[in-house]
Amino acid sequence: MRHRQTIMVALFFAALALIFMGRVLWPPAGQALGGHDARALFVPWLSFTREAVLHGRLPLWDAAHFAGYPFLSNPQVALFYPPTWLALLPPVNVGLSWHVTFHMVVAALGMYFLVRSLSSSGRGALLAALAFAFSGFGAARLWAGHVGLLATDAWLPWLLLGTIWSVQRRDAWSAILAGVPFALAILAGHTASLLYIGLVWAGFALYLCLEERAWWVWQQVIIAGVAGLLLSAVQLAPMLQFAAVSARAEEATLAFATQFSFPPTHLITLLIPEFFGEPTRAGYWSVPSFDELTYYVGVLPLIGIIMALRRPSRLTWFYVVLIVLGLLLAFGSYGFLYEIFYRVLPPFRLARAPARAAFLVVFAMTALLGEAVAIWEKHSHDPSRLMRWVLATAVVAGLAALAATAAVFAAQHPSDTSGRYWHQMGGWGLALLLFVVGGTLLWRYLAGDQRPNTAAAFRRWTTDYVFMALTFFLLTDLWLFGWKLVQVGPTAVDPLWADARAIIGDAEGRVLPWGISIFEQNGAGQVGLASIFGYNALEVGANTTFVASIPDPRSSAYDVLGARYVLAQTELVQYTEGERPLTLIGQTDNVLVYERTRILPLARLVYATEIIAADAAAVARVHQPDFDPATTAILKAAPACDLVKPAEPGTAVITDQQDGYWRIETTSEAPALLVLSETAYPGWQVTIDGEKEVWMPAYTAVRAVCVPAGQHVVEWRFDGRIFLAGGLISALTLLLIFIACTRVFNPGVGHTK
Repeated sequence: MRHRQTIMVALFFAALALIFMGRVLWPPAGQALGGHDARALFVPWLSFTREAVLHGRLPLWDAAHFAGYPFLSNPQVALFYPPTWLALLPPVNVGLSWHVTFHMVVAALGMYFLVRSLSSSGRGALLAALAFAFSGFGAARLWAGHVGLLATDAWLPWLLLGTIWSVQRRDAWSAILAGVPFALAILAGHTASLLYIGLVWAGFALYLCLEERAWWVWQQVIIAGVAGLLLSAVQLAPMLQFAAVSARAEEATLAFATQFSFPPTHLITLLIPEFFGEPTRAGYWSVPSFDELTYYVGVLPLIGIIMALRRPSRLTWFYVVLIVLGLLLAFGSYGFLYEIFYRVLPPFRLARAPARAAFLVVFAMTALLGEAVAIWEKHSHDPSRLMRWVLATAVVAGLAALAATAAVFAAQHPSDTSGRYWHQMGGWGLALLLFVVGGTLLWRYLAGDQRPNTAAAFRRWTTDYVFMALTFFLLTDLWLFGWKLVQVGPTAVDPLWADARAIIGDAEGRVLPWGISIFEQNGAGQVGLASIFGYNALEVGANTTFVASIPDPRSSAYDVLGARYVLAQTELVQYTEGERPLTLIGQTDNVLVYERTRILPLARLVYATEIIAADAAAVARVHQPDFDPATTAILKAAPACDLVKPAEPGTAVITDQQDGYWRIETTSEAPALLVLSETAYPGWQVTIDGEKEVWMPAYTAVRAVCVPAGQHVVEWRFDGRIFLAGGLISALTLLLIFIACTRVFNPGVGHTK
C-alpha cells in the first residue's frame, strides 16, 4: 500500500512538472528553453559535447574560445552526471527542457520524502514539496537559464534524507550509500551551490546530534561526505585543478565575492515577488538582477512560519535558524555575516552572488510549512483563534502597506501618476487577497468539520475536499508568478558571427570580439572561428589577466595570442589611427571586421628570450615600446636550449590542428624556441619526433618548447591525465557502492549459518 502511494505521488509530481513545462518540452528547431545562460552556455556546450561524443572522443579541450581552454574541466558541462546523458540523446534543445523537468520532479520527491520522514505528515509533505519544486526561485532560474544550479539544488532533500536513514541504521555501509546524493550534487555541476548545500547539511548534522544526543552522527556524515567526494572524483579532480588556476582564484576580492548581494529592501519580494517589476511584461527596475534576487515561495509558507512559531518543535527552530542564516548571508555587502564567511572559509572567496544564500530560506520555509501542518494536525485544539489573529493582522498590515506605498509615490511623483505605483498597488492587493484566501483554507483544513453530529466519513470527505482546494491554491499562487517565466528563445548564433565568417573565410588567426555582449561570445565556435574571448563561469587566470592588461585591440597581448581580426558592431574610429592602426576589411549591417597591423602566426620560432620571474613584470614588459614579441619570448626561467639567431629565420608550419592536438613541422638552422599561441594549462604534453619534451609558459599565458636545429615534427596533445586518475577513483568507489548495496539490502549475502 505504501509503495502504491509513493508511485501515485511520484506520478502526480511528474504530471504537474509536465504541465508547468509544457510550453517548452518540445521546442521547435532553432529554439530552446529561455534564458541567456541556457541559450548562450548550455546549448553551445551540449552541442559541442554531443558532437565530440558522437565522434568517439571526450571533449577535453576547446580551441575555439579563450585562445583554448579545458572544456571538460568546466563542472557545468557535467558530462559525467548521468542525467546529462538524457539531455544529449535527443536534440539538444529538447534534451535541455527534459533535463530541467526531470530535476523538478527530483526536487519535489526529495522534499516530500524528507518532510514526511521528519514531520510524519503526508499532506504537509505534499505542500512542502510543491512549494519547493515550483517556487519563484526555480522559475526565475529557468528564466535565467541556470540549468546547473537547479540540478545541483534538487539533490539537497535527498542528501538530508539519506543522512537520516544512515543515522538510524548506524553503520558504515549505509553512510557510504548516503553519500550518493552528495556525489550527484557535485556532478550536477554548479559548485557554488555546494557551499549552501554544505551549510544546510552541516547544520542538519548538528541538529541530529542534539536530537539523538549522540556525537557519532558526525561519523555517518563524514563517511557520506568522503564517499560523495570520491564517487565524484572524475569531475571533481579536474574541476579543482581548473579552479586553482582560474580567474576566480585571482579575482578573489571581497568586492568580487559580494556582487549580486540581496538588498534588505527586497525582503518585500518574499510577499510581493513583482514589487520591483519582472522582466516579461512590466519591466524590472531594481538593482541587478531579477533572477538573482527572486526567492518567492508563496503565502502559505509565510503563514506556516507564524503557525509553527505558535507551537514550535525542535525542528521548527532548526528551520528558523536556517532562514535567519540564509538571509544574513544573502545580504552580502549590505550586511556583516558574508564578509566573516569570506575571511574565514576560503571556498567563499571563489564564489560570488551572496543572494544565492537565500536558497536556504527557500528550503527552510517550504520544509517549515510541512512541519507547521504536521504540528497542527496532531494538535487537538481548534486553530481558529490563531488563524483569526493572523488574518486580521494581515488585513490591517496590508491596508497600512497600501497606504504607505501610496504616500511614498505621492511624494516622489507629485505631478503625475506612476505606472510603477499602480503595479505595486496591484501587488499589495493580490498579496492581501492570497493571504486571506490561503489562510482561510488552511484554517478550514486544520480545524476540520467541528459539527458534533457529523458522520466521521463525511468529516474526512470534507477535510479531503478542503485540502484539495488548499493544494490548488498553492499551485495557483506560485504559477501566477512563475508560469510566464517559462519561455523559449532562439538558439541561432548571432548574425554577426555568420557575417564575420563570410568576410574572413578560412584565413588563419584568431578573432577578437570588441564590445560584443558576453552572452554572444560563444558564437565563435559555432561558426568555426577561433576567438580570444568566450563566455564561461571559469577562465584561466593567467590568460584573463594577460588579455585585460591593456584594454586596446591594438595591444601587444593580442599579438602574442595570435589575434588577426577585430569584430565590432559599431565603428572603432579611435583605433584606426596612431601606432599599429586597425584596417576595416569588410562590414555588414551586423558586424564590422577590422584587420590588425601586427599579426603573429599561431606557431612561430623565436631566437631570443628575456627571463622575468614575476608575472606582473612580465606582462608589463610585453607592452613596452622597445619590446618585440615577434622576435623575443618572455620566460620565467632560462630555457634548456642555447639560442643563437641564425642568418635565416626558421619556419613553423601547422600541418594538423584539432581540439587538444597540434602537429607542427619546424625547420631551422639553429636551435629555437617554438611558441604556440594557445593557453598554457596543466595536462599538455609535447613530443619532438616522438620523444617527450618539457614545455614552459611564455609571456605568462601561452606555451613554448625548445626545438633543435634541423627539420622536426612537434606534436602537442592534451591528455587529460587527471580525468583518468579521477575516473579510477570514481570507479573504485562505485564498486564500493555496489558492495554497500549488497550489505545493506541483502545482508545475508556472503554469510553462512
